[in-house]
Amino acid sequence: MPRIYATAPRYQLVLISPRFEDHESLRSILRDSPWEMRGTRTGSAGLDMIRRNPGATPVVICEHSIPEGWRHLLAELGRMEARPSLIMCSRLADERLWAEVLNLGAFDLLLGAPFDAEEVLRVTQGAWWAWDRAVGASSVPRIGPGLARGLDKTRAKALTAGSYL
Repeated sequence: MPRIYATAPRYQLVLISPRFEDHESLRSILRDSPWEMRGTRTGSAGLDMIRRNPGATPVVICEHSIPEGWRHLLAELGRMEARPSLIMCSRLADERLWAEVLNLGAFDLLLGAPFDAEEVLRVTQGAWWAWDRAVGASSVPRIGPGLARGLDKTRAKALTAGSYL
């Protein structure tokens, strides 16, 4: 049976979205997780946040319609030594966007409005593992006890399965 630790380490996740509701939704989902969300409305502000502490941000979630363009953000992240995994989010289930996002090197695409908690946690965990393999970090984020308490046993087990070394 997987263990859930009350003192899990915190990992920085940067959300770049001009939509206030995206920030509220993700902050609520990540509240009891090992993720510490930092939010900004523009790509340039997000890049500044990440550059201030290189290697401290393993995952970036970006709304696909940011003013600077998500492709520019992806290119800038690609120039970083400890390149964060980029997860795009969109309110539309557009297969062409999803294919383009993956083909250009982003980790995955989330559907927003509203975000699905299980999907957010699954995709951010996968993005962290991809970053960890590429960068060589030393520990694994764990799902916080508050999140597991709010789920039925089957859903909590599915979220925590395989989350531990």
